[in-house]
Amino acid sequence: MKKIYYILLCTLVTLSCNNTEKETSTDKNIPICTVQVSKPEVKPINENEFKTLVFDFEKNPQTWVFKGEKPCIVDCYADWCRPCKMIAPFFDTLAIEYEGKVNFYKINVDKAQALSYFFQIKSIPTVFFCQKGDFQYAVGANSIDYYRKAIDSLLLGK
Repeated sequence: MKKIYYILLCTLVTLSCNNTEKETSTDKNIPICTVQVSKPEVKPINENEFKTLVFDFEKNPQTWVFKGEKPCIVDCYADWCRPCKMIAPFFDTLAIEYEGKVNFYKINVDKAQALSYFFQIKSIPTVFFCQKGDFQYAVGANSIDYYRKAIDSLLLGK
């Protein structure tokens, strides 16, 4: 129920803020709509950002040293991959569901070749479940319930 209210709120704010520059309040000439509501999203990252946000595989090739403050999901994809396109909306939904608990990233393996080589990514989509002390991964397209259960058990310990 909380998610539905959040989506409705975002929609209403977006619709009402379309012409904020023209509309002003009668008091002090202040725009009526000054609140920006951003929805949780899957953040596209590159290889260098992966090293900063998740794991620097060049500095620590033998030991997993997680860089994040919260557990994260990393969707390793390619633009030409149909199964990758099929599961991408799942992560958009999950980013909203797990807002504040899990970070969501996606990285294009065609542009992150050192990462692909290091993790020996031979099939995509490959999804990493990362946290302090350990990471696990799943290969191939799975259902949204599969990812939800994996997040709950692997990252949140439910």
